[in-house]
Amino acid sequence: MTEKMRALRALSIAGECTLFDIVDATGIPSGRTFAALQALLRERCAVSMTRYGHARYTVTDTGRAQVDSWGITAEQETDYA
Repeated sequence: MTEKMRALRALSIAGECTLFDIVDATGIPSGRTFAALQALLRERCAVSMTRYGHARYTVTDTGRAQVDSWGITAEQETDYA
C-alpha cells in the first residue's frame, strides 16, 4: 500500500483530522504525509479547511469510494483507529 493510499485510508476512518493525526495513525513521516495529502487534494479525494488555526483534512465522497473499491475488511479498518 502506498503512502498516499495509507493516508487516504486513515483519513477515511477518522473522517476529519490534522496532518499529525495521520502521522500518528500511519507512522509515515510528516513531510511525506504532507505530500500524500497534497496529492489527495489535487485528486479531490480530500478537502482541507482551517479550524481553530490548524489545517484539518476531510475525506470526500470520491475518496471514500476509492477506499471502498479496495475491499478492506472491517477487521483491517481497525488497524488505524
